[in-house]
Amino acid sequence: MSQKAAPIKAAAQATSSNSAYSCSTKKTCGQMASCEEAQYHLNECGNWRLDRDKDGVPCASLCQQ
Repeated sequence: MSQKAAPIKAAAQATSSNSAYSCSTKKTCGQMASCEEAQYHLNECGNWRLDRDKDGVPCASLCQQ
C-alpha cells in the first residue's frame, strides 16, 4: 500500500508548487482563462483531452499559432 501512496503524494507536491493553477479543478478548454493555463493543465496535470489533434498545443481556440 505504501508503494502506491508515494507516487500519488509526489504528484500532489509537484502540482502544489505552482500556486497559480491547480490540477484538481478545470478540465475543459471552455474552463481555461488563458493559453498558459491550458498548457499547465496539459503538461503538468496530464490532461490530454485539451490537445485533441495531438500536436502538443492545448485548446486551439486559446493557443492559436
